[in-house]
Amino acid sequence: MSMPRSPAVGRRLATALAWRPEWPATLAVLVAWATLACMSLATGPTAPAAGAHAAHGEHAGHLGHPAGGGTSLVEALVGWAVMCVAMMVPLTLPAVRHVAYNSLRVRRPRAIAIYLGVFVAGWVLVGLVAIPALGGLRVGLGIDGPLLLVAALAGAAIWQLTPAKRRALFACRRTVPLPPLGPRADAACARYGIQQATRCLVACGPIMLAMALVERGALAWMAGLTAIVVAEALPLLGPRLIRPIAAALALAAGLVALGL
Repeated sequence: MSMPRSPAVGRRLATALAWRPEWPATLAVLVAWATLACMSLATGPTAPAAGAHAAHGEHAGHLGHPAGGGTSLVEALVGWAVMCVAMMVPLTLPAVRHVAYNSLRVRRPRAIAIYLGVFVAGWVLVGLVAIPALGGLRVGLGIDGPLLLVAALAGAAIWQLTPAKRRALFACRRTVPLPPLGPRADAACARYGIQQATRCLVACGPIMLAMALVERGALAWMAGLTAIVVAEALPLLGPRLIRPIAAALALAAGLVALGL
């Protein structure tokens, strides 16, 4: 039996990728998850919270940043960025597809890179504020890590039921017209990235804050919280899941409070 010719296979692959122009972003998500899985194996099942320890130079093995002693804020931010790519970029894949389809084929990679770069940069700026703030709460005020996680999960559960949360979820599905060429097209992609990062922050910020405070089983927590934020972003199913997700977050807060 003759094997298929490689040129034909290449053409079919190119056609499939053309119908899914967001594939570079999907690949980045897979790489981020693989990186975090390797970090989890390297640091073991127990890991101190990133923001509390990294900002003060203590030992840190959280999935949000590289493991090891004396972790700097820069290293913590790099790890936070990887975690945001793994958890938040899946939410913005429809927006990446919109950017690709509304850009000329010759500039699609540039448009996607600008959009994703601005989107992730927005989350890095959040980490630049959140990491030292968490460190100040835990070390400066002597607040226990599990207590902070309980408070963050409870806050996320309450936030789920607010009108602002619902509006942000709906806003994440909005698109904008993009010019086809030139500096105006680049600026439009950047503005769209800022808009989507802001909407995503309003919708998912409390959940990401809780993730930054997880000390044990961080990879499992990441998988569960990512499933939550992706499910609630689905156009038809998402609105029905808002209250069940709030209940699940409240339950998680209770379990953590009980030490389970």
